[in-house]
Amino acid sequence: MKLDQIMFGTNTTAKPTIIFVTGAWHKPQLYAPLLDGLKKTRFPVVAPALPSVGGTCENFNEDVNVIRKAIADEVSQGNEVVVLMHSYGGVVGSAAAQGYSKQELRSGGGVIRMIYLTAFALDVGLSLMDGLNNNPLPWWRSPNDKQWQAVNTSQVFYNDVDPEIADPLEAQLDLQAKGVFESKQTYAAWKYIDSTYIVCEQDNAIPKQAQVHMANQPGGKFTIEYLDAGHSPFLSIPMQTVDTIRKAIWEPV
Repeated sequence: MKLDQIMFGTNTTAKPTIIFVTGAWHKPQLYAPLLDGLKKTRFPVVAPALPSVGGTCENFNEDVNVIRKAIADEVSQGNEVVVLMHSYGGVVGSAAAQGYSKQELRSGGGVIRMIYLTAFALDVGLSLMDGLNNNPLPWWRSPNDKQWQAVNTSQVFYNDVDPEIADPLEAQLDLQAKGVFESKQTYAAWKYIDSTYIVCEQDNAIPKQAQVHMANQPGGKFTIEYLDAGHSPFLSIPMQTVDTIRKAIWEPV
């Protein structure tokens, strides 16, 4: 399995490593304004490419294993970890964090916080498709039996992004493996690890009310932050997004 990985910064400070989990259809380079912004504030950042983006995975296991390895590599070095997830990445990051919380490991390293950036925070046994009542969304197209294509993305993903930036992005999105959307969540990290949910109030992909509902689930260890932004605040308001993430990690901005 090929693992494309983008490394931002080096872990030469006491700051935790941010392991970033992309959303569906998106490769890490599309998040460059966010990842570069975190780098400039001297956070080490690891942003693996998910096999399901451009792939035909039958389930989310390959995605989970990639993120789980990234967490394990940092923990083995005694590093604290923050798992930052966007959209579908919330499903993957939650599952990957199982067994790696600092509280469980009782060592110098471990996951200290989960950050859901307009991301799916699902309970165990639920899939993304369960949340949609097993109805594909109108902006999904099926070019083959194994993959979804996202269309009308300028209105769904990038409704508040400068058109000069947003319009070319649809061509940069990859196909997305269908099977991962059927995978049942295996671990609800937000019940066991301190978590932040960043609600994007103008989101056309995951409506605000759905985000707020996930952030208020029984048993959740959430604090909630709000951004006046669409589904891609890393493009429309990148520095405000960075500042909100820093606040979530309890670093003064």
